[in-house]
Amino acid sequence: MNTHRIAIAAFASIVVILSPWAFAQSTSFDIEVGYQSVDVNGNEDMYRTQVNQDDGVVLRRLSVNFVDPTGGAGLVDRLRLDASGFGGSPAGRFRLDVGLGAAYRLSLFYQQIDTYSALPAYANPMVDDGIVPGQHTWDRTRELLDLRFELLPGEALTPIIGYRWNRYDGPGLTTYSVGNDEFRIASDLEETEKEFYLGLAFTTNRIQGTVLQGWREFTGRTRDRLAAGESIGNDPGTTLGQEITLDSFDRSTRTDADTPVTTVHLTGKVTENARLVASYVRSDADGDTRMSELLSGSLASFQISRFFSGLDQTVEGRTENPSWRGELRFDWDINHNLGLKLGYEARDRQLEGWTIISSLYADTLNFGGFDPQDISTLVEAKTGYERKESIARVRFDVRDLGPVALWAEYAVDDQNLDVSADVAQIVLPEGQEGEFDRKISSYSAGGSVHLGDVKVLLDVASQNADDIVMRTDFNDRLRLRGRVDWSIGHILRLLFTAESIEVDNYDTGVGYDSTTDRYAVDLTVTPTDTFTLRGSYDTYSTDTKVPIRVPQTFEITSAVYAEDGEMLEGGLMWKISIFTLDAAYSTFENNGSFPFQLDRTSARLALDLTKSIAIAGEYENWDYSESSFPVADYDADRWGLFVRWRR
Repeated sequence: MNTHRIAIAAFASIVVILSPWAFAQSTSFDIEVGYQSVDVNGNEDMYRTQVNQDDGVVLRRLSVNFVDPTGGAGLVDRLRLDASGFGGSPAGRFRLDVGLGAAYRLSLFYQQIDTYSALPAYANPMVDDGIVPGQHTWDRTRELLDLRFELLPGEALTPIIGYRWNRYDGPGLTTYSVGNDEFRIASDLEETEKEFYLGLAFTTNRIQGTVLQGWREFTGRTRDRLAAGESIGNDPGTTLGQEITLDSFDRSTRTDADTPVTTVHLTGKVTENARLVASYVRSDADGDTRMSELLSGSLASFQISRFFSGLDQTVEGRTENPSWRGELRFDWDINHNLGLKLGYEARDRQLEGWTIISSLYADTLNFGGFDPQDISTLVEAKTGYERKESIARVRFDVRDLGPVALWAEYAVDDQNLDVSADVAQIVLPEGQEGEFDRKISSYSAGGSVHLGDVKVLLDVASQNADDIVMRTDFNDRLRLRGRVDWSIGHILRLLFTAESIEVDNYDTGVGYDSTTDRYAVDLTVTPTDTFTLRGSYDTYSTDTKVPIRVPQTFEITSAVYAEDGEMLEGGLMWKISIFTLDAAYSTFENNGSFPFQLDRTSARLALDLTKSIAIAGEYENWDYSESSFPVADYDADRWGLFVRWRR
């Protein structure tokens, strides 16, 4: 249970409940809180990675809405508060919006997300020996805070002050390759981004817009240590007759970056039927990184052709990342049946950086066991790239042609990429730097037909490029999509969806190919206001193939990834007098490259004790299995009892 999140929600709830206006006739109030218990049989790491529900108190929902219709309020005449997910849930959200007429508006948003990853087969060289989870894991928390204050909202001039805060921190495990072996490392990460911004919103009869200037500050800290009992490494063998061990490892990394950000958005009325929309965003990031590393052990390096017992290494780097994006759009309703949209967007992003790596190898011996000395190496690398992109598009909309509506769009995307790589960073002798130009033409069209209770929608999108930059870029891409929506009043709705996507790259030596097909049907039956039955079936297949080079042998082979998924889902809602039953079941099975099955069952029975108070019992089950790796299987149950109070 996360007590920090519960404290925030509890404090906000107490403030709201004890406020004098909370009991006014114009206030609506809805809160549901309870306790849940979770029992996991099987792989708890996989359960936490996928679901991460926990024992404890859970705030399912909190909603407060206050409006003063009299106009005689002092500091607040409207308030909206929403909160959910705090406690045993892995994600909590809190939103507060208060104001006083045209005097001010204050918005506050907070979110906290617990992330956990300990997949048993991921990056785990010892999985065949039954050792799980993998060696790359984390247990971290992300917190987001957004505060915005507007003075005189909706008036001709509205000053704006805001603050954003984003933190990501927590422990993790990773691996580090040194001395001709790989060792498990315990890591602790803390990254914080803060932004303060000022701005002005303005409104006239023909134009409105917003101008914001922000100052963003990023600070990142990482501390790495050799994990307990991991001095032998992943390869227990020897190198040229010498056993490789790591006795100690200590690395600290610090990154600081400052980024001014300018944002402009304008909307202007050209005529009663036409408008112009323009936006511009520019940022200019400057960052510095310093890393210091100290380790000792019995190690070997083929880079310097020596054994060594210690390494003292420092890394200093600096990056500059200016970028901007501008967009202009013209929307014109030519007449009742015809609309025209013209758009142009330009983007430019640059990244330049340099790095100096200084390494001191202590107590070295050549592979023959002679010539003891300390050796220093110095590597300096400078790299950079610039990406320019311009996109022009035109779209026609034809409406109200009886039951028919049509649209068509054409866009052209010109891309220019200039890459300069330092010799110290080039792995292959060609294809890693230079200037690249790519042009992508896009055609799309679609339409809908509305015939009584049936609505049919079809659209097609085609893209083709004259060149590729990355091996996974496409030369051609085609997407076909259709939907049939059939409704009989409020009693029945049947929705059928079909989609096909084909992507290929036929350039010599590439051979990238990908296809995706998806079909889905959804059915909802509501014979009465007190009974709803729903069901759905979804199937899709994805096949991707691209040649790759094996790094150990430099041989060419094919990387093939396939997914063949099938999902079946059903549920019902049935209200009987003071009882309400909600039940659902779903099963998802993938028979592709990564076969697994996940079944989920849930049920909730609520009892209305009064018009304002209800209690509910909940049950939920997750059953996960992997046919090729049963050590990842788990079966988890969640039981909960909740109380709801609303007025």
